[in-house]
Amino acid sequence: MSVTSCPPPPKPALNKGEMTQLLDIAREAIRSHFSEALPRPPQLDLYNRKLLANGACFVTLEVDGELQGCLGTVTANEPLVLEVHNKARDSAYQDRRFMPLTEEQLSSLTIEISVLSDPKLLQVDSEEALIAYLEEHKVGVILTEHHSQAVFLPQVWDKLASPAAFVKALKQKAGWPINHWSPNVRVKTFTTTQIKGKYFSQFV
Repeated sequence: MSVTSCPPPPKPALNKGEMTQLLDIAREAIRSHFSEALPRPPQLDLYNRKLLANGACFVTLEVDGELQGCLGTVTANEPLVLEVHNKARDSAYQDRRFMPLTEEQLSSLTIEISVLSDPKLLQVDSEEALIAYLEEHKVGVILTEHHSQAVFLPQVWDKLASPAAFVKALKQKAGWPINHWSPNVRVKTFTTTQIKGKYFSQFV
């Protein structure tokens, strides 16, 4: 049983002020859906170079503490400010697990933004090796095999504290049998920088 991690160069960390700007972008993306004006993406010249760099993120929405939407990407294809804007709208109105967010729900809405580090390949030769690694590292995990993929953010550890349960649930999310493992399974890990706030804190 062996584990090898290959870390890429780290991105500059986002500070609290920059994360707060991203939270404001998410709020505005959701608010604009209920406005008569046409929705507009963030004005790029208002943001610094770190926020304009391509970035991956997830936006999680809760209403009265219950999940209302959560969508994102693990691949940094767009400037982070645009990615947050788009994923906020997608989580509010495109997550097929939930009815679209309504205006009546806004008073109880909470928004959480998770900005992902660059995922790093974790070379494990078995499920047991992955579980052993996760005993010491409570990180986000991406499991991929061929065209199938599943992702858990680090926040999932709050609900699935056991590494074995974490991996089992992640495999189920990918649509695999709970006892499935093969040499074709690829594992990547990541961390997140997070901010969480109520929707109305900016507008009241």
